[in-house]
Amino acid sequence: MNKPSEADRPPDELAGSLLIVDDDHDIVANLCDILMDLGYHADAATSPGQAIQLVDKNDYDVALLDYNMPEQDGAALYKQMRARQPATTAIMITAYADADAMDRAAIAGVWRVISKPVNLKDLIPLIEQATQRSKLCRSKG
Repeated sequence: MNKPSEADRPPDELAGSLLIVDDDHDIVANLCDILMDLGYHADAATSPGQAIQLVDKNDYDVALLDYNMPEQDGAALYKQMRARQPATTAIMITAYADADAMDRAAIAGVWRVISKPVNLKDLIPLIEQATQRSKLCRSKG
């Protein structure tokens, strides 16, 4: 993953709070570093259980979720997250974008599904849109 430039930085009113969940520690660390450099608050979890603990303590605008994790898939995790934080918007990141995974993600309410390897030029605008979407949802109550 290449580091984004200053031009990629969202305006301050768009920067939000993100939860990144992936069982690959390197992916989580890299995404957190990049997104924090862009002005986002980013928390990391390497398991669904750890993610739920963070969701119970913090509000998140956006969740970046891996689909295929040993403990639980990202779609099932997002269902649990939505029960706690309905305004959190999810972007599923997966190397397994088969029809079943896409259906499960859609049923869970995932907003977008993107493939690994992650292209930051595609991901950053999606995060900006998802952040706006979550903030709008929260402002409506």
